[in-house]
Amino acid sequence: MTDAFQTDEHGGVPAELLAFNRTLRLTGPGSVLELLGSFDAYTNQDGPAVAGIAHGVPVREIGGWRVTADVYRPLGEPPFPTLLYLHGGAWVLGAPATHRRLAADLCALGLLTFVVDYRRAPKHRFPAAVDDTLHALDWAARSAEEYGGDPSRLLIGGDSAGANLAAAALAAGPATAVRAALLCYGIYDVHRALPTLTDLVGGPDPDTQLYLRPDDARQLRDDPRLHPERHCAGFPPTLVLAGDEDPLLPESTSLAGRLDDAAVPHRLAVVAGAPHGFLQLPTHPGHAQGLRAIAKFVADA
Repeated sequence: MTDAFQTDEHGGVPAELLAFNRTLRLTGPGSVLELLGSFDAYTNQDGPAVAGIAHGVPVREIGGWRVTADVYRPLGEPPFPTLLYLHGGAWVLGAPATHRRLAADLCALGLLTFVVDYRRAPKHRFPAAVDDTLHALDWAARSAEEYGGDPSRLLIGGDSAGANLAAAALAAGPATAVRAALLCYGIYDVHRALPTLTDLVGGPDPDTQLYLRPDDARQLRDDPRLHPERHCAGFPPTLVLAGDEDPLLPESTSLAGRLDDAAVPHRLAVVAGAPHGFLQLPTHPGHAQGLRAIAKFVADA
């Protein structure tokens, strides 16, 4: 089946999708879920080969939610470095299925990749997703060898809200040792970012946003799970990846400054001409550039 898209001059990216990723604002009718869903065939077009994929591997059950992971096993000989990956979606959208091309791209870098289906708001508000991330880190360390992974080379990563969850887990002090972090165009101070995320997370203030309970939004003003950049002194070597056309770019540059102040080894990689979510725009030049930055960082780390 061939899908026809109205494309932008930027590498054949669908124009409506590119416009949204540059602003994180809706310009037409419908919801963000409908918009992103309409471009699934583009964002999840065929990717690189992997050795195997196990869908819906059980992690735990809590609060009526089955936390699972999709496991992507690389080609080549194990053991592989192991990546626990948290998908983006403003804590309310997304799933491992929305990130299947990106998961394959990461796996093709030689990473055994676990993509976690964590609890999402508004049914499961903060700190449910952070708690699932911390639990999944321990699970990944215990389960890595079963899939050919090396638990002593455990990385954590994510994009957008998933990068927030990864950073929040690190700031909260995980029980499991993490060797490196891959934080892609993330959110590192939730309160500061809420106005930019209005069309995604429901509103800019405590009573309209969907991630935090309103009382938590008012009272938790310096919580490592919400403001991880302020509690980053214990982070492992970290890649902070973003695009210079991303409205959330200040989040990444601010985190990099905090990591610098804390003397945490890190690399800030800003991809020219790239909007938010560029790792899910397979034809955008920033997609390949971002994956090269990740590959180099992983090799060095």
